[in-house]
Amino acid sequence: MSTDDLIADLHHSPVVAIDRDTLRELIDAADVLREDDTHLAGWIRVLAVGDSILVQEETPKGEVLVRRMPSRESAERFVDLRMQSYDRMWDGCGCKVDYYAEWSDDVCNLGTNSPSARRRRGASRSRP
Repeated sequence: MSTDDLIADLHHSPVVAIDRDTLRELIDAADVLREDDTHLAGWIRVLAVGDSILVQEETPKGEVLVRRMPSRESAERFVDLRMQSYDRMWDGCGCKVDYYAEWSDDVCNLGTNSPSARRRRGASRSRP
């Protein structure tokens, strides 16, 4: 799949799965605005391709997913919230991430937490 085909597909689908060859082409064609190692599910990146802002992430099963974002700020917020989910997972909260959930700036559908994790949400924790 070419980068142009991927961008076109993202106009019709909130999340598109790509192969590793397409990922390399995408990274080569994009400006990498942010890149974080999740330590649990590969890398998550904010990319700019022309006037499109994209988030690329991996699932723990190795699937490579790309989603189009309405703005860089929205993409940064998505990555921040995803990284918070990974921090909670690292702490053993039992969280599950729904990688195919549709993103909205108004509603966070990034994952679910166990009741105990929801109670602890405000507590500050750091990784060992």
